Amino acid sequence: MKRDMKQRIMFLMLAMFLVGTVANAQIVTSHSKLVTKVKKPPFEKTFYLAGGGKLNTAENKYYKFNFGYEAAFGYEQNFKREHQFGSQWGMEVGLTSRGWKYEQMGQESNFTTPSVFISPFTYSYRVGSGRDKKTWIEPHVGVYLCYDLKDDPYEYNWTQRYSHEPSLTLHNSRGERGDVGFNLGVRFWFARRVSLDLAYQQGILTFANCKWEGTVTRYSGDALMDSWQYNGIHETHDGRSGSIVMRIGVKLNKNK
Repeated sequence: MKRDMKQRIMFLMLAMFLVGTVANAQIVTSHSKLVTKVKKPPFEKTFYLAGGGKLNTAENKYYKFNFGYEAAFGYEQNFKREHQFGSQWGMEVGLTSRGWKYEQMGQESNFTTPSVFISPFTYSYRVGSGRDKKTWIEPHVGVYLCYDLKDDPYEYNWTQRYSHEPSLTLHNSRGERGDVGFNLGVRFWFARRVSLDLAYQQGILTFANCKWEGTVTRYSGDALMDSWQYNGIHETHDGRSGSIVMRIGVKLNKNK
C-alpha cells in the first residue's frame, strides 16, 4: 500500500510538472507574439516635386549670367522616428541646365546645355514656425553629380585682323562634360504642402575654357593718332560652373 501510494504521488507530481511546463510555454509564446505585433513608430517622410529657374555662369569675372531651368523629384526623411522637426536627410534626381555668357573686348558668346543630375545626400534641419507650426524652414547643404546631355563640345572662335600686324584670336569652348559639386540654401514650406527653395550650386571641375592669343604691336598713323595694341597676348580665362536657383515645390504624400 505504501509503495502504491508513493507511485501515485510521484505520478501526480510528474503530471503537475508537465502541465505547468506546457502552460508556461504557452504563456511565453503568447507573450512573444504580442511583442512581435507591436510596431515601431514610423519615420516622418516627405516626397516632393520641384521646378524653377536658374542663373548660370562660370566662376570668373569675365563670365556673366544666363538663364536656365531645373526640375527635380526629391525625398526627405527624419533621422528620428515620430519626429517631424529636427535633422533630416534626403536625395534628389532631375533635369537641369548649365551655361554661361562671355563678354570681353566687344565679343560675346552664350552657351547652355541640359544636364541630368543626382544629389545622393542632402542634410537639412527643419524648424516649425507659426502658431500651428504649419510653416517649415529648412536650411540645407548637400552634394551633387551632373552630366551634360549635349555632346557638342561648343567652340566659339573670333579673329580680328589689323592692317599692319597679325591677328587677335579668341577661342571659347566648354570644359568638362561632367561635374561634381555642392549646394547650399534654405527651403520654406507653406501649409506643410507648398515649398519655395533658394539655393546656390557650385561645381568643382572646369566648365568653361577661354583663350586669347595675338601678336599685335604699336603702329603709327600720324603724330597725333598713334595706335596701341598689346604685344604677345596670351590669356586664359577658365571657370567652374556656378548657379543661383529658385524653385517652387509641392509635397506629394499626405500630411499627418
